[in-house]
Amino acid sequence: MSFIAKDLIRLHGLKIGIDKDAVSMPILRSMLQGWYEAVELTLMKKVLTPGDRIVEVGGGIGITAMKAADIIGAENIFSFELNPYLIEWSADNFKRNGFEIQVFQQALFPRASLPNGLVDFHVHQNFWASSLAPREGTVETIKVPAACLEDKITEHRANVLIVDIEGAEVHLFNGLDLTGIEKIVMEIHYRAAGRTETNAMIRSIEDRGFFLDYEMIDSGVLCFTRTADAQT
Repeated sequence: MSFIAKDLIRLHGLKIGIDKDAVSMPILRSMLQGWYEAVELTLMKKVLTPGDRIVEVGGGIGITAMKAADIIGAENIFSFELNPYLIEWSADNFKRNGFEIQVFQQALFPRASLPNGLVDFHVHQNFWASSLAPREGTVETIKVPAACLEDKITEHRANVLIVDIEGAEVHLFNGLDLTGIEKIVMEIHYRAAGRTETNAMIRSIEDRGFFLDYEMIDSGVLCFTRTADAQT
């Protein structure tokens, strides 16, 4: 399926093209009511500052990337998305709003568990539920190239991670070297990833010198900042 914008809405001050025939009702409702990505955008406004450089894992339709670009500049955002339909959709949104943002179709893994070659990505009927893990509602499975997240952080000189990957975050942070990263904005997914596994991931991030700001927790979106005395 290729993305074709049949309608236009305003969302978070952006012009967003949509195809109502191809978008599920829960997603369409969240956009029309204005709460799609609203929590992530609120946190980004609080933690991002000029000079930050972002690696975004799970770019979706480009909303977070565009709003981050208003703060740090589009040239400082490197977004990774696996769903080809969403890559086309985000490209349409970038063009419509005057942004030039790079999106790469690569599945990112920590070096310690990096697979060789291609991996399966499961496209869900609700695009926000698409994942590396198969689940009920999958409509297509495609092959995507795997890449090392630590290498991307170094290559892009990133100090910020933005992560929304529908439960795969518990594997992404397992053994991940966070050298150079100062801020993490991440949506967690208890139902997809498991409560025990997710809580263990949060503790492991804190053990590596990050402070979880409990005042910023909202609707499963977390914000971590590196403590001053952390080394790795």
